[in-house]
Amino acid sequence: MTGQHKGLTTMISQSGPQRYISDNEAYDQLPGFMADLKVKTVLFLHGQKSLAAAQPYLPAWPADVDVVDVPFGGECSYEEIARVRAIADENDVDMVIGLGGGKVLDTAKSVTTGTHRYLVLIPTLASNCSPWSAISVHYKESGEHVDHEIYLETANLMLLNPKVILNSPIEYFVAGIGDTLAKFYESELIFKQLPEDQYTVALTISQQMANNCKDVLLKNAIGAVEDMKAGKLTPRWRQVAETVTVMAGTVGGWGDDYGRASGAHAIHDALTIFPETAPHLHGAKVAYGILVLLAIEGQEDDIKDLLPFYRALGLPTNLAEVDLGHASEADIEKVAEAAADPSTQMHFVPTEKPVTAAVVREAIATVEQVSAKVAI
Repeated sequence: MTGQHKGLTTMISQSGPQRYISDNEAYDQLPGFMADLKVKTVLFLHGQKSLAAAQPYLPAWPADVDVVDVPFGGECSYEEIARVRAIADENDVDMVIGLGGGKVLDTAKSVTTGTHRYLVLIPTLASNCSPWSAISVHYKESGEHVDHEIYLETANLMLLNPKVILNSPIEYFVAGIGDTLAKFYESELIFKQLPEDQYTVALTISQQMANNCKDVLLKNAIGAVEDMKAGKLTPRWRQVAETVTVMAGTVGGWGDDYGRASGAHAIHDALTIFPETAPHLHGAKVAYGILVLLAIEGQEDDIKDLLPFYRALGLPTNLAEVDLGHASEADIEKVAEAAADPSTQMHFVPTEKPVTAAVVREAIATVEQVSAKVAI
């Protein structure tokens, strides 16, 4: 086995936020939480659209708390992190509240890590597991992927209002489904190849949560999307939404490197090199990456099984559907080399031989062929 999974060494589990509330009145818990912690100054980082969506449900700020309002700059970049951190330092804030999508929340995590400041995360989208995880993914201002960091801390509080997420753009929900499905496919072989005597309870939880991600989504995701389109807050929709934001986060949280992102995310990161893929959300590109990962592993039957599910949701099944249909051989080689670089998460894929650029290039070609053969 290649990669870092030859033997179980020290594994660090970070199960999730210290406190989590999912309820239509979840935001009402915020003033009391701030009072209990004797918070005096808050930096409120938010997207503009996210704030508009959440505003009807947000309680009034406590009269004895100063609030520094900071609109988000658009990317979780090192430049944006430095800007927000400087504002936090200048105002000597006690707490940072991040409200919005994954990039807003990741920025808030990057600002508070290693400091005395409390962190509250309020997701307004079900598009990834950022609200639950201790990870921030960093990008250039252009949107190109840079790296990710795993922090020592998780959020002090996470508040999820299902009504807010139900009314969010449907494409983010679909992308979240794609991102969450990767939790199973990226960890499946890693868990299968672990000897029984290396399993801990934490790994057992991680594997079970990965299995649950797949089972819940394949059974309920298509129906949940229909519920969301109809504006119906059904138990089925809520289960899928919380699978994306919560259950997905527990896979890597409990399993550490054994449950982290691997090949599918490496493909996503490589795709961000090309500006034409920018309109496609993170989870959509990860979903395409799952197909390439399965091709790397020689699991063509699994690709065929997933294609109808992908097409029902509108997830990309080939290069054309991530706007790289006219990519040259040199472009494909660029994607393959970036994805197979030893510094990427591709090294977590437990194959007999290292995953080289040639292997990735061949896998991309396989996905094109299988996708074309399986009737729409």
